[in-house]
Amino acid sequence: MLMSAAAWGALVDAGVSVIPLDADHVELRSGPHRGVLRVVTSPAVLNPSDIAHLKSRHRDQVLLVVPSATSGVRSAVEAAGWSWLVDNRRQVTGLLQVAGQWVSVETRDVETPPSRARPGRVPWGTFTLVRRLAERPWAGQQQLAAVTGVSQPRVSQALAALAEQGLAHRTPAGWDVADIDAVFDWWLNSYPGPGGLRTLWYGLEPPVQQAEAAVSLLTSGDSGRIAISGDVAADRVAPWRAPRRVVVYAQSGVDLTSAGLTPTDEEDATVELIVPKDPGVWPRPTADEASGSVPLADPLQILWDVARAPGPDTDEAVRHLRQTLRDRRRASGSWTA
Repeated sequence: MLMSAAAWGALVDAGVSVIPLDADHVELRSGPHRGVLRVVTSPAVLNPSDIAHLKSRHRDQVLLVVPSATSGVRSAVEAAGWSWLVDNRRQVTGLLQVAGQWVSVETRDVETPPSRARPGRVPWGTFTLVRRLAERPWAGQQQLAAVTGVSQPRVSQALAALAEQGLAHRTPAGWDVADIDAVFDWWLNSYPGPGGLRTLWYGLEPPVQQAEAAVSLLTSGDSGRIAISGDVAADRVAPWRAPRRVVVYAQSGVDLTSAGLTPTDEEDATVELIVPKDPGVWPRPTADEASGSVPLADPLQILWDVARAPGPDTDEAVRHLRQTLRDRRRASGSWTA
């Protein structure tokens, strides 16, 4: 994620509401003050000249999130009228400019899991290709390019790489996965997460009702595409355990306090609202989606979200979901619930 749970929690503690507008921008609210900022993260330590370079690239207001920052870097960021957060995964400090008002973010002593995101550009097209191959066989590269939104040359390169890893092969009917269980394993070990921006919320109602309230608010706010994932989605696909947390993907976020939810931290969250960078999160269009029914996220996305869900029986929940998805693919060649 571009903004960790620790950073989100520190902003909440500072009295700042965070509303993701898309995968790169947030609206920060502090009392009557509101400001829209682009979130820029760097895993590397920067120097003042790096800030000057960033200024030449970004004309809008920026919230810079870094693992550490010298006084010179902080001064350069503040001189640009930008905001900064130092997030070293245990402590978060910063200074925000929200519509001309400076808001100090105090140190927050926390511990969050290390990010699974890999440095560099994420090959979203390859991950989307794996999603589509996991659904059913496809006649050829042109068809795969059409359903993934990836150019045919890039599809050809990705298929060659997947074939080399033993994940995909060409059959008389077209391209298919070589072993769906190997694909499940590869996905859970290789997928870096959907990227984008995530906010965390707590509610007292059962997760299914919280999901319905969040979706209703998102729909009324014209948040674009919406999809349900995590425990609530898994319960619709392969009922096994009572849902503990819902994951809601949306193209634009909202303040979920209007849905009866309260901002919270990672440990207590019952709802995750994610505005993803990964375009493959969304399922392929279906009749249900066209009719206005909120669809489930892509099946591999649901599997990934269930694997990171809280609870002592998560591994068993993942095994149960894998078995159901495997059986449905074998029976119909489709993931449709």
